[in-house]
Amino acid sequence: MPSDSKNVLQRGLENIHDPFSNFIRAQTTSSVLLLIATLVALWWANSAYSSTYQSLVHTSIGFFVDDYEVRASLKHIINDGLMVIFFFLLGLEIKREVLAGDLAQPENSRILILCAVGGMVVPALIYSLFNWSLESQIGWGIPMATDTAFALGALTLVRKHIPVSLLAFIVGLAIVDDVGAIIVIAVFYTQEISLLHLLSAFGLIAVLALANYGGIRQPLFYVVIGVAAWWAMLKSGVHPTVAGVAIALTVPARPKVASGELLDNTNLKIAAMHQKTESVDVLGSREDHEKILEVRDIAERASTPLRRWEDALTLPVALFILPLFALTNAGVEISFDSILISLMHPTGLGIIAGLVIGKFVGISGACWLGLRYNIGRLPPGVSLQHVMGISLIAGIGFTMSTFIAALGFDAQAENLQIAKTAILLASVTSAVLGLIYIRFVAVDSK
Repeated sequence: MPSDSKNVLQRGLENIHDPFSNFIRAQTTSSVLLLIATLVALWWANSAYSSTYQSLVHTSIGFFVDDYEVRASLKHIINDGLMVIFFFLLGLEIKREVLAGDLAQPENSRILILCAVGGMVVPALIYSLFNWSLESQIGWGIPMATDTAFALGALTLVRKHIPVSLLAFIVGLAIVDDVGAIIVIAVFYTQEISLLHLLSAFGLIAVLALANYGGIRQPLFYVVIGVAAWWAMLKSGVHPTVAGVAIALTVPARPKVASGELLDNTNLKIAAMHQKTESVDVLGSREDHEKILEVRDIAERASTPLRRWEDALTLPVALFILPLFALTNAGVEISFDSILISLMHPTGLGIIAGLVIGKFVGISGACWLGLRYNIGRLPPGVSLQHVMGISLIAGIGFTMSTFIAALGFDAQAENLQIAKTAILLASVTSAVLGLIYIRFVAVDSK
């Protein structure tokens, strides 16, 4: 619509829309929302209204048909349901990075994988040293994780002092870290397994893989079969988030139409409309309307379902699912005594030392070894000093660490309380140390 034909309301809304859209899509916005949800949960759980917080988190939601009933608490719906969408998005990002991102380039992927493995193994070992032979030993996977959203949000505070390639490096590092966390959840945080349901889940996922191979790209097909696979995985005893990642790996990643064919076909359609008339009437002319739809269909075939679905899910996950997870899981009672217990208890000590020290030693040490023995190379503009700062930032393990803690300490309420407190303390400490290091040490090294 020409600008001179727009009314005052349309022009006013357009002036508001672009800044608002940019704000919503900014990385800092999702990080701020996650932080707000965390602070609200902490305030609520420690206020005079703490009982209402617990009532909300454990509220049962479900439906019934005659004698058949499905019911779960709000917390379980979020952790076992909505978080599957988060892990599905992670799976899409992992597949894209492996096929076309930094992980597709051997010289980049080697150093990323080495750093990520170091950043997982060393924290797990440190935790295990503090909790050896104790009941809390099951929590060894907690300090392995990095919260990508909070880590990137923290880095935006010093963005003008770091190379752009450093942001891509930590994203790649976090993706490999997420792969490790997913494997740990699937293998070590699974209790009793129903083999029938597990085989059913993998059978349905195999159907999706065959559908991808056969060229099926309809979203509804993947949604219906994917939901069935999620339900079977939930019933199998393996955490259903594993199904989210596995389903994501079956999503088509290649376009049906090459980019050259896209341009040729689009130009032909547009030329045909120009031959008829100099203006296109998509409202009054059925023929023009159908030609525009054909151009749309050509463009859709030239894009990839993987990229489209990743773009479609990024905002709902960042603005809705992750803040909801934080709101229902971060509500831990904080007091001087609880902080003191976390600093003295093997569970708390293992988590804090694992995230703050283990991540730093594991990532920066692995990077030094990789560079020393030419195993891989860092992106242009990124130095070992930068990686050392990133290794401190990687100690922000909030979302994934809390998720693993909830799985590992599901039947250990005291350890879960201590773990959540320790995760908060370690994440704040890591963020502060990492930002100070990057701002005043890594900058001077350039």
